[in-house]
Amino acid sequence: MLTPEQVHKMEELWRRGLMKISSHCPRLCALVDEAVGAGLNMDQIRYFLKKARADTGMNTWEHEDIDREVLIALTLEELRVRRGISLQDEVNILALTGSQKTGSQPRAASPSKPQEASSGCPPLTPRPAGQPLSFGEGNDCGQLGTLDNEERLLPTPVALPAGKIIVDVAAGAMHSAFLTSEGGLLTCGLNDEGELLRPTAQEEDCLGAASTSLIPAGLVVAEVSCGGSFTAVRDTLGRVFWAGQLRDSGGVFHDIGPRLVEVPLWAPATKISAGGDHLAVLVGHKIATCGAASHGQLGRMRARQANKRTSKKASLILSPWTTAAKFTDVCCGECNTLGLTAAGDVWGCGANHQYQLALEGPGIIWTHTRIPALSRLQLVQVAMGEMHGVGLSSSGAVFCWGDRCDGQLGDGTIDQQEPSVTPLVVQGLPNNIRQVAAGPRQSYCWTSQGHAYAWGSGGSDQLCVGVQVYAKESPFPMVGLRAPILKIAVGAQHAIVLVGVPPAPSST
Repeated sequence: MLTPEQVHKMEELWRRGLMKISSHCPRLCALVDEAVGAGLNMDQIRYFLKKARADTGMNTWEHEDIDREVLIALTLEELRVRRGISLQDEVNILALTGSQKTGSQPRAASPSKPQEASSGCPPLTPRPAGQPLSFGEGNDCGQLGTLDNEERLLPTPVALPAGKIIVDVAAGAMHSAFLTSEGGLLTCGLNDEGELLRPTAQEEDCLGAASTSLIPAGLVVAEVSCGGSFTAVRDTLGRVFWAGQLRDSGGVFHDIGPRLVEVPLWAPATKISAGGDHLAVLVGHKIATCGAASHGQLGRMRARQANKRTSKKASLILSPWTTAAKFTDVCCGECNTLGLTAAGDVWGCGANHQYQLALEGPGIIWTHTRIPALSRLQLVQVAMGEMHGVGLSSSGAVFCWGDRCDGQLGDGTIDQQEPSVTPLVVQGLPNNIRQVAAGPRQSYCWTSQGHAYAWGSGGSDQLCVGVQVYAKESPFPMVGLRAPILKIAVGAQHAIVLVGVPPAPSST
């Protein structure tokens, strides 16, 4: 039996996040220690939590929903301690994350109505500008942006509206997006699901990069990322929007539509990454995910929940991973999400049938998991393909793991039967590699001097090695590019490279 003082203390700790006991969470352990310091024993603590979960209906929730509720409460407590927040802030956070519950089903956000962006977005921070070049096959949808349907074996300038300066590029399955220096967005390619954010009445309307007309007024885009049939953007206020369509093994999973719809957040986002049919967002030091969940790519829903069509609303609510790890970067593959921490650890989830998560064991990793084989490499960047991964270490070494059916591991072999769970160092590269990228079955890296290398499948002319090849099982120099290379983005059958604009000649 608890005294009134002990009940009062436990109610306080409940509000601060002590809704479960976990020896793996330091903050929950600290709350338990505080309860013990107030004179309660573990049996009394467990009795109170069991009764409180029954009284609130929490005992009927899924484990993932309880974990999300605990994380929200702990985050609110941390914000109170660090800088203080208002009651309205708390209400907004709880509402946006769908944490106010009255039964066993999570309260869903409403993603169906377009959200108009308010004016007053700060301008885009200046960054290096470049010229987008495209190459690949399957240009019948116009994803190369060259104003025709011709395939390109060598890099070809993308046709841009006059006066537009490009600072970032992204590639979806069959569409492309270009971020302009003033925070505008240009798109080209397939628009069957509204992923171009503009009406295209005829096929010719998709062949060139054009401004997006179905975008909220006053929006200043800071980042763009493309999924299979959707486009996501982050604005300079840290808000996230998306448009297009998500699919899963059952067909259409969620039709967002051609107008940008805001994805509710509890704090400003600092990075976004689109997978095939899901989205990952870095919010502070937390990774949050939403979208299709059938391959474990959200990292926060177990198999029995993810495979229920009735759980669709829960998967469309952007919700954070519950680990205490502090993330600094996030990237998505077709059906994977990976996060990097400041300590050099790598966490991941999703499809693992070809060891694309560098983990032994099941074909799907449903919950976010630390990956020891990658964590000990001190990776500073990771890129994910369809069934393989590419990583860049702090020493400048490049590693690959997963499927090697088209030579995408760069180890000199093509083997459809033996994927590699062990990250393999890619030989034959200079020691000053600056960045890496991945296509569905291709791998890329480049130096600050503009020397770029590619390996993997050449079936769609995405390697840019000057000749048509079936595959390259070892790194091969890319041709037709110039220094510096700012970014390589790869779609299903095409690639976009942003190369630096040469400085203007001196007038003297």
